Amino acid sequence: MTVARKNSRPSRRGLAWRRGGRAIVWLRFLIVPAWIAATILAVVHLPSAFEAEASELGNLLPRSSSALEVERRALKTFGLPLLSRTIVVAREPGGFSAAQASAAADYIAAADRREGPGAVKAVPLTDAPGMLGDGGAPTTIVAYLYLDPALSEDESQESAERFAAGLERASSAPVVKVTGALPATRSETEIAESHLIWVELATAFLVVAILALYFRSLGVPLLGLGTVAIAYLCADRVLGWIGQRYGLSIPREAEPVIVALIFGVLTDYLVFFVSGYRRRLRQGERTSEAVSETTGELLPVILTAALMIAGATLTLLLSGVRFLSAFGPSMAVAVVVSALVAMTLVPAALAIFGRALLWPRGVGEQSPADADAERDADVEEGGARGRLLGVAVRVPLLTAVVCVLALLAAASGLRHLELGNPVMRGLPEASEPRQGYDAAVAGIGPGVLGPTMLVLEGEGIAKREGELTSFQTELEGDPQVVGVLGPADQPLPSRAGVMLAPNGNAARYVLALDGDPDGAAAAAALSELEDELPAMLERSGLRGVQTGVTGDTTIASELSEDTTTAFERVAPAALLVLLLLLWFLLRSWAAPLYLVGSSLLVVAAALGITVYVFQDLLGYGELAFFVPVASAILLLALGADYNVFLISRIWQEAEDQELRPAIHTAGIRAGRAITVAGFILALSFAAVALIPIQGFREIAFALFIGLLLDTLVARTLLVPALVAIFGRGKRATQETTDNQLSTPPIESAAK
Repeated sequence: MTVARKNSRPSRRGLAWRRGGRAIVWLRFLIVPAWIAATILAVVHLPSAFEAEASELGNLLPRSSSALEVERRALKTFGLPLLSRTIVVAREPGGFSAAQASAAADYIAAADRREGPGAVKAVPLTDAPGMLGDGGAPTTIVAYLYLDPALSEDESQESAERFAAGLERASSAPVVKVTGALPATRSETEIAESHLIWVELATAFLVVAILALYFRSLGVPLLGLGTVAIAYLCADRVLGWIGQRYGLSIPREAEPVIVALIFGVLTDYLVFFVSGYRRRLRQGERTSEAVSETTGELLPVILTAALMIAGATLTLLLSGVRFLSAFGPSMAVAVVVSALVAMTLVPAALAIFGRALLWPRGVGEQSPADADAERDADVEEGGARGRLLGVAVRVPLLTAVVCVLALLAAASGLRHLELGNPVMRGLPEASEPRQGYDAAVAGIGPGVLGPTMLVLEGEGIAKREGELTSFQTELEGDPQVVGVLGPADQPLPSRAGVMLAPNGNAARYVLALDGDPDGAAAAAALSELEDELPAMLERSGLRGVQTGVTGDTTIASELSEDTTTAFERVAPAALLVLLLLLWFLLRSWAAPLYLVGSSLLVVAAALGITVYVFQDLLGYGELAFFVPVASAILLLALGADYNVFLISRIWQEAEDQELRPAIHTAGIRAGRAITVAGFILALSFAAVALIPIQGFREIAFALFIGLLLDTLVARTLLVPALVAIFGRGKRATQETTDNQLSTPPIESAAK
């Protein structure tokens, strides 16, 4: 039986949105060429954010780093750095002969004596007892390079490669590779850029295929590709201008995520526009009228949804981590530009091209009575979604409990979440920095590629040779340390101030810790060592000296700690933004709470599953430091975004019938379009996994699984059950509600 719809007068604000829709249709022949012209001008006159040089390593570092302060002070005290981010690894699995080792020693010593611009200094370390050439048959030679800071990034890389080529000729080693944090970062950028085209092609193919199948047309996919191209180019240039104007460095890791975000969000909005437009055409409305009414209904919802995503991602500015602080605005700008394109260019193009976009399937007109009869038939059939919604409506409490328990079980992986920054280990095995990393691991251990420097400061400490040697012995006996270079050694005979400060008031040790220097295992080893330092110093007779620790492991630990602290700051701010915007749109006190609560559960479950898959199943040991924060904020915002479309449809249906039947009706009518949109967005992010870098694959998986959980669990079962339990909650008057809420025209389930 069909319930007659109330014939209520549109509210003042509802009329304003309808006028906006009519204005866009009236200006359609200006809007489309205006966007095209603006895009061309932006490409010609504004810089590209994604074609700029790669961000420096410093952008990954905490804003306030005690490790960097120790490193700067040590450089001033000793005059020569020992920590290097560019390293050459030479490996001979069968062991270097005496002649090979001697030739390698001569080559490295000659390089160290060379002066002038572009000179490369090197400090060697081997897996044999003593230093290079002093007994034993080494299998691995690690050379820490110190390059002229005046060199550009390309020139530094060329200098390192020339040094490696010379060492290969001198030592006849079968494996000589350039590795370290800086070459790995450069390689990561090159790999990401070379694979980005495949991400774009895969995403475009998915979007075209899904839109073509869903709408049975060729025009809609072409419109989707055109609007995405305009949004991407404009977002790229706007970000480039912001970066140039305000000195904001856009992280390379953001570009694939932004591509996926633009593809997914804009295509989703296109699905809602075309669905509503086609539904109105089938009811006999003219093209211009159908577009203007659909636009007027969708404008406030899309605007609010985009503001939720932009507002939530902008809270990353509060993180205190430079990388995340740049990640947030880049995503916010991408979403705002996509929303502007969706709210203006999409309806303008629909109004211009009209029914041609729906070719070859076209549109069959039907009377309002036929439309109501079809809607009732669809609601009765419902398929699997209808049966699941029926369960959620009939036994909402049980459904909610089962969903919550399932999501909490998935979220249990967060109990052993570890963070790291796997710069070298996260690269594909075919890349040179990763091969150098593997060679060092096979010969000595990964710790030599990011050694930790321990500095001791005290009056006249350089003269206390016995105590310093005893302390070095203590360090060598620590199970967390696989190698030590200290005052008892002299790696560079030509330079007296390497391990002891020229002023006699400082000494330093270089430690190779157990584990990847940028990983969680090395961080745990360093933490244990720092706890033992006071007792070790006392046993060595070095009471009262000041200690300082620096190196890649210390910096990675600080970065992970700062990221955890950042999440504690960002998450409440993001939740507050979402709650306020949902309250503004829905005018309900209860609905925003349970909608955001369901999104929180989905986020926790997605991250928990990501931990189980990458940390445990694949054995990575930790997640890249930025993955949990960036994924959580995006999933929170996108989940709230989709909930807006569903809940607004339920609210509209509830004007004509009881709440529980309204949930069932709205869930079926809106469900198919929302589910298609959810799959498009999930697959857009999944395409980022085509980039063979650990961090990209982790964030792609977290977003993919989170959006699937949101689509198949939260919006299909949990949210309808929560609405059935809590209802609308306390709301303002119906007139105020109508002023704030305009229902999106989600299409009836298509046959």
